[in-house]
Amino acid sequence: RRGALGQMVRREGFVGVAVGGAGNKSGHRHLQTGVGWAEWQAVFGHAAPSDWGHILGSLVRFAGCETPESEMAAAIFALMGYEDRHAEAVSLGKCAAQAANGKLSAREMVERTGFLFRRLAEWMEALVHGRIHWRAAAAPTAFGPTEDQRELANIGLMQAGFAELSEHGQAWWRFRHEELAKRFAGQPHWRLVGKAQSVEKFGALRQPAVDELTIHWWPLLTRYGWTDRDMRGLLRRVVPHPDAYPLREDKEFADYRQKALGLIKGKQARAKSAPDGKPKGWRAALAMAGKLSE
Repeated sequence: RRGALGQMVRREGFVGVAVGGAGNKSGHRHLQTGVGWAEWQAVFGHAAPSDWGHILGSLVRFAGCETPESEMAAAIFALMGYEDRHAEAVSLGKCAAQAANGKLSAREMVERTGFLFRRLAEWMEALVHGRIHWRAAAAPTAFGPTEDQRELANIGLMQAGFAELSEHGQAWWRFRHEELAKRFAGQPHWRLVGKAQSVEKFGALRQPAVDELTIHWWPLLTRYGWTDRDMRGLLRRVVPHPDAYPLREDKEFADYRQKALGLIKGKQARAKSAPDGKPKGWRAALAMAGKLSE
């Protein structure tokens, strides 16, 4: 399954949409709108329900491996775990525990597994958006016009954070760096490795905590019908500068999450803000930020 998940993360359609949105500063962006689910269906859509258990089990095992794709799979399951424990059920086990007789019928099992896969894709889309949003600001050289240029830049980014890589990651970097060094020796493109390594030269996000949490909490907003006031209130509880831009007013935050982050609400019925500042799913949000004190 490693190749399948890696294919989803790297597919030109998925990454192209995210890169196009992250790099477009005009404000005409619309991200986290179901591209992850479309890619999931492109990879796994042919599978029959009888295969779904094997797919899920394989992904869970794969999440324990040491590869970049495995780390993303582990992060996806961790995010779904926060939601499962502190909001509404996602996992089959919790759904079954909440069923009338303690187990799901065949029809319910199919429905809940389908929802779980869709939720997995939504969390994956949030993670990819977050990573690309950061790279677009900190290392735009990573978005070169060709696959070779993008890989060379990403090798440089890995080199910049070499000390934080796992033992397996460091071994893989040495192996791939040596291959690319031989292939591009004496060519201008090889300079991209050193250029990307100096990421501090390419600027940084103005509000990294606001950006990261808004992007990663977006699946909670869409599932539980949060308003901008709900999101802004929760952000103000956990970010370093709660009274600074873009959290001073609801409209200011709404403009920011749309134009700076490309997150646009759908046409669902207008939600009402939680009067106590605790919308449905708020515990999951604070748990993701490490701020669920109770």
